[in-house]
Amino acid sequence: MKKIYKIIMNNWLIVIVMIISLVLHILAIKQLGFNYTLNSDDASYVKSGIVFLQTGEITMHGVISAQIMPGMTFLIAFMALIFGTGTKLMISLKVLWMIMGISTICVVYKTIKLYTNKYISALSCLFFLAIDYVWMDNLILTETPFILLFALLIYHTLKLSQNTNRKDYILIIIYYIMAVFIRPNIGIFPIFLFIFLLLKKYDFKLLMKQCLIAGAILLLCLIPWTYRNYKVFGKFIPLTYGIGNPLLLGTYQGVGYPLDEELDYVKNVDEKIPDKMKYYLENTNEKEYMTKYYLLEYDGMKAKYRMHEWWNKDKISMLKSYLYYKPKELFNNYFYWDTILGIKPMVLSTIRKLEILFFGLSSLLILLNKKRIKEWLFLILTYGSQIALYSYTFAFSRYAISMFFIRYIVIGIGIGILYDIVKNRRKHEDINDNSSI
Repeated sequence: MKKIYKIIMNNWLIVIVMIISLVLHILAIKQLGFNYTLNSDDASYVKSGIVFLQTGEITMHGVISAQIMPGMTFLIAFMALIFGTGTKLMISLKVLWMIMGISTICVVYKTIKLYTNKYISALSCLFFLAIDYVWMDNLILTETPFILLFALLIYHTLKLSQNTNRKDYILIIIYYIMAVFIRPNIGIFPIFLFIFLLLKKYDFKLLMKQCLIAGAILLLCLIPWTYRNYKVFGKFIPLTYGIGNPLLLGTYQGVGYPLDEELDYVKNVDEKIPDKMKYYLENTNEKEYMTKYYLLEYDGMKAKYRMHEWWNKDKISMLKSYLYYKPKELFNNYFYWDTILGIKPMVLSTIRKLEILFFGLSSLLILLNKKRIKEWLFLILTYGSQIALYSYTFAFSRYAISMFFIRYIVIGIGIGILYDIVKNRRKHEDINDNSSI
């Protein structure tokens, strides 16, 4: 107890931030209720977990599926095994999601504290009190666990760069595999981890050895899932299918995209449909899960046709859309479709503008100071890679919020550098004043 009390007292400011977050979460649950849902993906995830517990099948939207990674299904099934499939399950999930959301604050705080003091680290985490985080944690979606795992990955990577040790290496592997099984877009993360560790003069032979071991472990974890997908769908699906739908939706974002009435889908898409796809699209009751699979593949065909025509019609508008408008949507957005605690969306718009301002100024300060430029580069490349992946498909507020915490880390490092500059300048002035006396 004394140890816990000491930890709390030594980190009292972040404890206050977390308590405020807890209060906001409790008030939100009180207003929305434990059964609050969007009746969309969140309800499908819960149903997927229950169906898996009862039948052993991995489903999404009511059919056998590989549209999602099975991590959420496994997690919800485990909770259902303990709490049943009724009201107790929903209560336990909402509490678990709340705990994960608040835990993310602690992880980001510890990450920033690697480079500055506890006060600056805590103040940089105030952005987590934005109401969209609280609202999001009331929905059983991938965002909350994914953000926590993503934050843990970054924290242990930065720790490993400071001090080579087995613990952080093992935890990176564990959290990475867990994150991949929640949302596969994290798959690109090791590229930037590898570059960063090389920049930090990490032992190259050790790094290569660790990469091979980590790769082998990941492969062993993915083989059962990939085999299951091949057995069910007759296709090599190492992660998920269904990118065709967000890819198609993404072709309706930005400016200058082709209008449907300008395109000939029959000649350029429908007439090119493979026989097997055509069979399942025409015989929807044969195997519903195959029809769903091919519907999403059909979306992909339409998306590629639209992208091809868009490029031929107006390259400039397509480049503007994919390199500016869609990234902008992901950079300056909020995930808040309801109003809780009387807080209007306008408030979040203001908070995002403040975030971006502090993020920009902090980045500039880091670049000018050059002290933490390697860490900044790692964070920016990681952040930018996620924005690029989503911009290629569908720029969506749900995806945007899963990356904002990286900005808070940059802000904390930047403020820490400013604090050190001011402190050193004052110290230098005091020395000069004493010497003149």
